[in-house]
Amino acid sequence: MIDVTYLKQLFLNRREDLHLRLGDIGDLLEYGTHNPNDVITFTEYALDLAIAEESFVVKESLFHLLMIAVTFQGIARNVEWDPLANVLPTLDDAILVYALAIIGCSKKRKFIKIIEPYLHSPTEYIRQTAAEALEEINYNVEESP
Repeated sequence: MIDVTYLKQLFLNRREDLHLRLGDIGDLLEYGTHNPNDVITFTEYALDLAIAEESFVVKESLFHLLMIAVTFQGIARNVEWDPLANVLPTLDDAILVYALAIIGCSKKRKFIKIIEPYLHSPTEYIRQTAAEALEEINYNVEESP
């Protein structure tokens, strides 16, 4: 079961293996069938944690978890990704790749102008991920701004 309370407890009782426990939750998201509303609530909470997290290892684990939720639970269009779009310039490249891909999966055209500058990144894999995110948005686009 995907549960915000469990995630809150993991962070309140933070242990060295937190990133491994987040990986276990990722497995549940990848291979399980869950109530979409629970997954959306969980994802929005995990996004808040990911944005605020200072430990690189935990932050990367949270972004990987978000990517799994988007990929395997199909909830990208139902989550509010504006907070993520707002912090893109502050993210390390390894995290930025996840963030760009996640925002692309939202299919929201309002993110096009936010993603486009990354097409000119000095880092090839950032440019490639930005291009893929834009392709994702432009393929079967949602008619929202």
